Amino acid sequence: MARVVKSAGERPRIVVTTDVNGTTTPHNTFAELVRVDGLFDEMETLMQRYTSGRCSFSAVLPKMRHMAAGVDRSRLELYAHSMPMYTGVPEIFEELTKSENVDSKVALSTTGFAGLMALVNKLRHGSLLSVAASPVFVHLLSQRERSCLIREITDEQEKVMVIDDLVNSHRPHSRLLFHIGDTMGDFLAIEHAAELGGIGICFNPNEALKTRIRDLSSELRIRICEIAFAADEEPNYAVVGDIIKEKVWERLRAEI
Repeated sequence: MARVVKSAGERPRIVVTTDVNGTTTPHNTFAELVRVDGLFDEMETLMQRYTSGRCSFSAVLPKMRHMAAGVDRSRLELYAHSMPMYTGVPEIFEELTKSENVDSKVALSTTGFAGLMALVNKLRHGSLLSVAASPVFVHLLSQRERSCLIREITDEQEKVMVIDDLVNSHRPHSRLLFHIGDTMGDFLAIEHAAELGGIGICFNPNEALKTRIRDLSSELRIRICEIAFAADEEPNYAVVGDIIKEKVWERLRAEI
């Protein structure tokens, strides 16, 4: 985060929860992990069912878990090392977690597999993030790798609980609460962040999420930011960082 002039007192406290599939990475990580087993298309279809709002994540999780049964530690670790990220993702996480100006609590809050997310956190983010994810592949982790796991995600509603957990423990300042997501799997968390006075960020949202957001009250819609990209444009996560920084500056200006 850029250095700013603060009023006297503690650093502003921030809570940021972010989805992973389609939000910080262009991959469907579920499908990529089982590509070598010939199950990519089937896993992709399952993901599209719940991200479009046609069913809940809990309805497809047992099938996903069964399809991923052949994934071992070596495959999981190899993919965790190589998983692509959108432009700006590492830089924004680095700024948030190491900033001298704000006290940030950042969590990957995703229906993604916890074993993969924990390794991505360790190998790519230096274990600076918390992880809430579906409890698949946890048995492949060491105890130290599991230490970042804060909640199981078996249904979209549990992303709301992650927000409440972090708000209760970290006590962010007014308006400095954010949830970032791209599909209907994130709708409840985006709505909840807005209801609590924070900001919901729809990052490159699918049509189902756009439609559901439009149906919300005007009071909630003004607390939701939509970041859209053209079909031939690579999504840039740095825009998320710009929104967060501007909200921090707004609060600091109000204090001076």
